[in-house]
Amino acid sequence: MKKLMVIGVAALVTMAMAQDKTISYADASVQIAEAAESADTMASVMKQLSAADQVKFLSKVNAAIAKQPGSPTENAAKFLAVNSAALKSAKKDNLTALLAETFATVPPEALTVINERFAADLFNRSADPSKPLSDAQFEKVATDTMKAIQARDASADNAGVRDTFAALMFLRASNGTPADLADKLVANMTDANAIKYAKDEWIPPALNDKNYEPMLGASDAGSAPNVGAVLAISGLMTTQALLADLGNVGTEFMSCVGSGSGGLGGMAMFSDDAGLTRVPRSLNKENKYYGGYRRGEKPEEDCDYVCEPGGYNCQWICK
Repeated sequence: MKKLMVIGVAALVTMAMAQDKTISYADASVQIAEAAESADTMASVMKQLSAADQVKFLSKVNAAIAKQPGSPTENAAKFLAVNSAALKSAKKDNLTALLAETFATVPPEALTVINERFAADLFNRSADPSKPLSDAQFEKVATDTMKAIQARDASADNAGVRDTFAALMFLRASNGTPADLADKLVANMTDANAIKYAKDEWIPPALNDKNYEPMLGASDAGSAPNVGAVLAISGLMTTQALLADLGNVGTEFMSCVGSGSGGLGGMAMFSDDAGLTRVPRSLNKENKYYGGYRRGEKPEEDCDYVCEPGGYNCQWICK
């Protein structure tokens, strides 16, 4: 029995050492191109980087995607997949910095999708029903995080538009309350004109009708991607509660929702599955599971149109 206990302890120590393994940014940088194409690679590399290098690596990967010649929909799928993977792999207390880097370095047209999916899949206040947040708690997390995002966006192009996309994410994640949250989220914008545009011309159509044209026009951005097609290509269908990780802004919030362990601040992962009923997807066009072809468009002769159970989008699977 003692021998088994020793072996078990040794195995746990080995696992802990593997999880704590770090690599230099120089070593990670050779995988930038691969990470831009693969959320799995992005997650693997991010978990091995220091907090500062995580932010730097995310910035470089987003820049690499932005230089690719793909369509707005294809590139938005990549931005969504790799930025989601990056946030889920954040070092302790590093989630806010990574979230700010996302909004500062992803092109505005892709932020149309990211603000919606992050609000629904990562930061929704109702993600963990066992630990409900009051309006005051959610407002504190949202406004404090927005200050960090606004500080980072100040050195980026189209700062006001980027700040507004972040505000939209929190407004969607708030599920409608408190009623004056929009005013508080945009209050710290450095440009008074941007505050006015955000409150009067940008947020209302985006929040009510998912009409981002005023924001994209103001930033000279490309066309908004097709959200359904983005989700089909990215293959993101699971939800993970990360809101508590933004709770490092104050001990009062953390004491209410629990500090937990494992990088989720006490909030549990849910809606995860083994993927046994899914059709595999890839962002790589050379892979047979690439899902970016339009409905009805047969890419090659030796292809079948496959639909997932549960009503998800269909795609061509080529041999």
